[in-house]
Amino acid sequence: MERILVALDDRPGSLKTVHYINRMLKGAAHVRILLFHVLPAASPNLLGKDVIRRIEKLQEEHPHLSGYFWQPEEEEAMREMFGKARSLLVAGGFPEEQIEEHFAVESQEVAHIIVQRAADLGCSTIAMGRRGLSRVKELFLGSVSKSVTARAKGITVWVVDTEDV
Repeated sequence: MERILVALDDRPGSLKTVHYINRMLKGAAHVRILLFHVLPAASPNLLGKDVIRRIEKLQEEHPHLSGYFWQPEEEEAMREMFGKARSLLVAGGFPEEQIEEHFAVESQEVAHIIVQRAADLGCSTIAMGRRGLSRVKELFLGSVSKSVTARAKGITVWVVDTEDV
């Protein structure tokens, strides 16, 4: 079964990648979709004790999250985005059991995290949107999609132009 990691961010435009997958694959039975998001890291000093305990329980279940903390609002926004993406995929013909949700916490460059998780999860393809930075901003800030494309050895990368989809 082919595994496609769909890198989502918190912008509504990233759902255009999901629309593209629906249009191209039409609920293909041989494809497993892995929704993925990188949460920004937060200092545990800024979090309440209940939040820290909940995150520590999640870290026990998901060792790759160990030592990292994040804001609950960021996680809530991610889960909402995952819910929207899942609904679109199901409406596009993908059965629920072919859709997974994964996340990581920003510990290094986002592009590196995306490519590493795709490899760790056995994905043959990464699908992601292009944010559409101006050339000047891209020069100074860099482009996650450009960096993912450069780093992804042995993994196909679909960069969906969110302006045209």
